[in-house]
Amino acid sequence: MNGNNSITVLIAEDELPARELLIDYILTRNELRLHGIAKNGEETLHKLSAEQYDLLFLDINLPVMSGIEVLEQLEVLPYVIFTTAYDRYAIKAFEMGAVDYLIKPFTLERFNRSVDKALSLIYNNGTFMSKLSQIGLSFKQGENHYLLSYNDIIYITSHGKHSIIHTEGRDFETAILLKDMEQKVPKNIFMRIHKQCIVNISFISHLQYLIGGQYEMFLKDNEHTSLTVGRKYARDLKRTLGI
Repeated sequence: MNGNNSITVLIAEDELPARELLIDYILTRNELRLHGIAKNGEETLHKLSAEQYDLLFLDINLPVMSGIEVLEQLEVLPYVIFTTAYDRYAIKAFEMGAVDYLIKPFTLERFNRSVDKALSLIYNNGTFMSKLSQIGLSFKQGENHYLLSYNDIIYITSHGKHSIIHTEGRDFETAILLKDMEQKVPKNIFMRIHKQCIVNISFISHLQYLIGGQYEMFLKDNEHTSLTVGRKYARDLKRTLGI
């Protein structure tokens, strides 16, 4: 936010009609000052790295780099309003990590609701200084980019050179090795229980001892999932659970 309390805005949008619509709408708000326009992900990353913006209107499906890939490269994030034509589940995931989302084409009324929400957060909280990794797990499945709250992830399993992310609603497969996934998720929330499995600790229901020093873990999910605990991980797991 600059000295006259106007909110500096960056538009990251490759589609001309949506870009012009955003410019027109921004000019109707005296609180906003359009300070930059980017037409692809690489240009967006360059502008965000070189200068601080208060508010970013970000197209998810940018060329060169997607909107999510841009955010993954940043040390700190501005407040973000996504512009998207993605499916409903992707929008639900993105909404968690953004001020709001706008489905193209959007009306001035819908734009103003998003801006009002952003202004309320900015004026009350100041600059948004969180890293994307503090918001949730970002990953790509096919052509879709997702940002899931850590609290929505029950467990993650290895599937060859991919990982399967299990949630209550559905499973996601992404081209990230489990060992790399282990580095992406916070260690105070997730724990390795097997060479092929990482679990959200909050979903653990109980452990059952099996013959030969093995344990079976039961989860508090809709499927009442049971997972094998690898012998080398059992001691650390029991210590974490206070058993």
